[in-house]
Amino acid sequence: MIGAWEFAQFGGADREQRLLMGRGMTPRLRHVAVALGAGLLLSACVADKDDAKGVVDDSLPPSIPTELDGKADAASRVVALSVESPHPYTNHLDRTWSVDLTGLPSCASAARLHFAVLRTEANYDFVEVAPVGEPVQSFDGTHDDTWTEWFALNERTVPVTLTTDGSITRHGFAIDAVEWQGAARQCPMWPIQQCPEGTFAVQKPVGDCECPARPQCVSDGGFELSHTISRGRMYTGKQLTGLDGASLGLGPTDGIEATRLGAIDATRVHELIVQLATEGLLWQPGYDEAPPIDQEREAFSIVGHGFDVHFVAPRGAHTPAVARAIEAFEALFHCAGDGAPLACDSSRTCADDACVEEQLCSCAEIYQPVCGLDGRTYGNPCFAGCAQVDVAHAGECGAIGDMCGGLQGRACAGDNRCRYDVSTFEAPYPDASGSCVAGTYCDAPADCTGLIAPAIPGRWACETNACAWQPGPAWQEVSGGRFETAHPYANGTSVWKAVNLPDGAAAMRLAASGTFRLENGYDYLEVWTWRGGAWARVARYTGATAPALTTEFAGRYHYLRFVSDSSVVDHGFDVRAEWR
Repeated sequence: MIGAWEFAQFGGADREQRLLMGRGMTPRLRHVAVALGAGLLLSACVADKDDAKGVVDDSLPPSIPTELDGKADAASRVVALSVESPHPYTNHLDRTWSVDLTGLPSCASAARLHFAVLRTEANYDFVEVAPVGEPVQSFDGTHDDTWTEWFALNERTVPVTLTTDGSITRHGFAIDAVEWQGAARQCPMWPIQQCPEGTFAVQKPVGDCECPARPQCVSDGGFELSHTISRGRMYTGKQLTGLDGASLGLGPTDGIEATRLGAIDATRVHELIVQLATEGLLWQPGYDEAPPIDQEREAFSIVGHGFDVHFVAPRGAHTPAVARAIEAFEALFHCAGDGAPLACDSSRTCADDACVEEQLCSCAEIYQPVCGLDGRTYGNPCFAGCAQVDVAHAGECGAIGDMCGGLQGRACAGDNRCRYDVSTFEAPYPDASGSCVAGTYCDAPADCTGLIAPAIPGRWACETNACAWQPGPAWQEVSGGRFETAHPYANGTSVWKAVNLPDGAAAMRLAASGTFRLENGYDYLEVWTWRGGAWARVARYTGATAPALTTEFAGRYHYLRFVSDSSVVDHGFDVRAEWR
């Protein structure tokens, strides 16, 4: 209790303020009952709030691996941020961070912040979000994966303040996103569009802060769409003009020739045009990211009704929306089975789900395989000639440089593998296409994982796009994987360090530098590993027992945590995470 003598010692008009600044208090707390009045003495009970000896923070790691949590934001109005307190924060802290929201669209009128991590000492250390002209929002304790309440954007900066008392610290906070609300004002109200028979209305998707555009009438028959793949003298593709489907290729004089295949179902064409409109592709400016001449070039074009849009990129490197459009376009050229969209012309027949010209062609049954420019293997050049397909090279398809994947799921021969993009050897989406490369081809050392390594210590390296085994220490330091305490460290601390290993890594170990010394049995270095869809504490070190180099922790995702109790400190530690 605080009696008359103690009250007099505080003295003056600032008695309450100075009392509130006592141990365990901050100006924002009002946990001391104050009775002021004529002839009254201030009386308050301030309890010592230190944890009991040996009691430490028992929380779990702050977050789960982002690749595994299934929470990827699909909302276009969620914008990434990065504002963090120190980890851990310090005692007697009163610090404000100004969260910059000037990058939000001009029509944004309200917002809310997302705390990926928020951990303070409950009831004593506080995070306050104080938007201008809006109520202050206060947080204490553990509130990971938490959104603030919505607030009006009267200013384009938001103050976030962390205040702490004189004992016990925690991890702090990390703001990783802001979500906004708003809409364009005073937009015109367009009348319902009445389109002539045989046409339908399409409307440009509304962008941020944009007013809806006037719908326009289009007909399926007024478009010419094409999808082509080329490299050198290799040129293949398909074209849709109205409802007519055709194949594209180089003619005798290297000009582009279109060969009619048949008629495509009008309903399926209509569905594709609606998809192009819904995805916004009709109104995009397109792009031209043509690859070097020795790489495959993939183009998708939309022409008609005033639209003239072209998308050019290395094969398989288009944006997701264009890739979906290409997939839907190619699906129009299937002819096999009931309800197939393509009906072959009378001079053609459906073979292997493609319209081919009917021919009477006789070839000797001698197996001298050749690969056609259509990506198919023929028994000998005669069979390729009967199919009117030029020969790309002798031998089966799937050689280095050949196309792979795609709608036909073309495989690479022997030990070769399909490379879809840089360090991408699995199809990024159905029917994705790539090029065959050697089984030892790499863009980065991680691409060599799975190859048979020599029976000597070492690690894979990628030298001029070829996997090479480099003898020597197999362990490599994790980038940003150093974890060091203060020397000596503080009481009442809990701080987390995320350690995410690179692709292809199998295990982690900890290498201690210098002295490792914690209060034995009370202060700890912990290792947590993501396994089976949850975090598990797999190791705990205390006293002078440092992690051994022979101890390995399997998996890619780990957390290190230093936690101390309320009394007695020691030197601490300095460890580095390594991977192999």
